[in-house]
Amino acid sequence: MAVFQLIYVSLATRPMTPGDLVELLTQSRDKNARLGITGLLVYHNREFMQLLEGERAPVSEVYDTICKDERNRQNHVMLELEVAKRSFPDWAMAFLAPEVLELDTVPGYSRFLETGLGDPA
Repeated sequence: MAVFQLIYVSLATRPMTPGDLVELLTQSRDKNARLGITGLLVYHNREFMQLLEGERAPVSEVYDTICKDERNRQNHVMLELEVAKRSFPDWAMAFLAPEVLELDTVPGYSRFLETGLGDPA
């Protein structure tokens, strides 16, 4: 059975504190677990990027709820597709806020969100 994935970006209406992010994470994990949705949430400099995956109807329902949430605006779907299996099967929601965590020593960590692609020349 194929898994529906939706990736979107949005802008937080204000800077999120670590407490705000923990609250958002807790709410998301609880709701997504009930709906059979997994995914990844990235927050950096007031910007969110999220991958939601599961059955199409619940994923679409969650995204519609997110669009109405006053904590963010400028929601843009970047990608919708069917895949053979989940990318994040073990979590109701994974979460990464680079400015809150010290990740420089973690293998594979990139400072891309801070530095971008750099000079293409």
